[in-house]
Amino acid sequence: MTPARIRFYILGPLVAIMLLVVMQVPIPYAFAQDSSDKNDTHTAGKLEINTVDELSGKRIGVINGGIYDQLVMKRVSGVTEDNILYFNSNAEAVGALVTGKVDAFVTDSPIAELAISKNEGLGMVPEPIMEDQYGFVLPKGSPHTEEFNGRLEAYAKDGTLEELKSKWVGVNDEEKTMPEEGWPDPNGTLVVATTTENEPVDYAVGDRICGVCIEILELAARDLGYSLEYVNTNTSSILAEVQSGKADIGAYSFSITDERKQMVDMTVPYYHGGLVAVTRTEGYKAGEGGGLFANFATSFERTFITENRWQLILSGLAITLLISMASGALGLALGFLLVLLRRNKQGGLADKLIHLIENLMGGLPVVVVLMVLYYVLFGGIDIPGAIVAIIGFTIIFGASSGAIMWNSIRAVDAGQTEAGRALGFGDRDTFFLVVLPQAARQFAPLLVAQFVSLVKDTSIVGYITVQDLTRAGDIIRSRTMEAFFPLIAIAIVYFVLCRLMAWLLNKFFVRRLEPKEGPRTIKGVEL
Repeated sequence: MTPARIRFYILGPLVAIMLLVVMQVPIPYAFAQDSSDKNDTHTAGKLEINTVDELSGKRIGVINGGIYDQLVMKRVSGVTEDNILYFNSNAEAVGALVTGKVDAFVTDSPIAELAISKNEGLGMVPEPIMEDQYGFVLPKGSPHTEEFNGRLEAYAKDGTLEELKSKWVGVNDEEKTMPEEGWPDPNGTLVVATTTENEPVDYAVGDRICGVCIEILELAARDLGYSLEYVNTNTSSILAEVQSGKADIGAYSFSITDERKQMVDMTVPYYHGGLVAVTRTEGYKAGEGGGLFANFATSFERTFITENRWQLILSGLAITLLISMASGALGLALGFLLVLLRRNKQGGLADKLIHLIENLMGGLPVVVVLMVLYYVLFGGIDIPGAIVAIIGFTIIFGASSGAIMWNSIRAVDAGQTEAGRALGFGDRDTFFLVVLPQAARQFAPLLVAQFVSLVKDTSIVGYITVQDLTRAGDIIRSRTMEAFFPLIAIAIVYFVLCRLMAWLLNKFFVRRLEPKEGPRTIKGVEL
């Protein structure tokens, strides 16, 4: 790669960012600020929507994995499924609100208060949609349900629950600290499925998962003699983790409903709150206040410097590289094995079965394949999500690379096989010394492109509890309630990574297959 191309690949995206800043292109909640001294946006008359009934006919954002959509449609007439937009995190819902994609988003009251404190120009509709209460979820018939219920009831009676609620929902971040870990665990370890995108209920500060939900759970576990092992997953995947038996407890702001009790055990409430709507203040414009470049610097610091969040991106990149490289190598080997199985059995059972696998993998969304593997096929097995991701992408890449290689081999003229045999080669030598080298020059560039697509496809492994590069960006966005820097940083890393991979493979793999790059002798005869 020439120095000029290196500068283009690395500096190009950075120049594009600066142009966006200079041109003041509207970026979704790019420059949201912490505003402890701002005006009270809860006051009626200052908001675009001031009562729950005014939500009728509006576009409303909700979070996947909850029942917010059902509750809103039940409470507000004129709200149907056509009015509901679904998001994977509160940060995404906030971004949709400030950029006008939705008119309001519905969430739990502590989360709403946090979003308002971090985004100038947002406010809470004074009237709650409904009162609500949250509990932990456990597998149906779990032996741990009653013992955790006993502890929660005791904490409610002695005021512990109310004390912890005030601590974590308050504005004083210095008070929001977790107790020391490492208590005695004579009764063993419980696996907890949770998310780190739900501040102040459950979120991460560095490597420590914290929040009102988490401290209550740890307090109960300590009193009961259990240690806890956390599985950080997507919000919409927590219930699946519990139902499949991969987790003993699901910790999140789960509303206690009769429908959920039919599928899982739910504890008594650990938190009494409510469902509220967040909307914009009248005349709100994204990026108001504070000065553009001042906000830019503040946003950069909060995204990368605060709590050493840049380390999340590096650790996520390492996971992405691990999954990509392992799946690429194993998938290529699997694809070549499929070619060998089909070589002498065209039209046979093996050929038809391989063709079916290729069509199946080519016709299913990657995320569906991964979730079926993780929650169904490996549902009862304690296996890390990263291993399942490698298995899934190996199968997917193996099927696609096998099809590419096979079609290229079939495209080699039959006369080449006859020529090899005329030279005295057997079937095996004819294939490996005559046919395959010619086909490789055709399929090698296609395999490089397929591998680059594989690297990008790994961005969905967060659905099976893997904290990859994209998931790292999601976690940062959930803490800052900003999208600009986390998304741009992830985009730049993916762009540079994919271009670098493509350059390395083309230089050290594809180019070596060109005749002019190969050896200039045949059995000692110089050409």
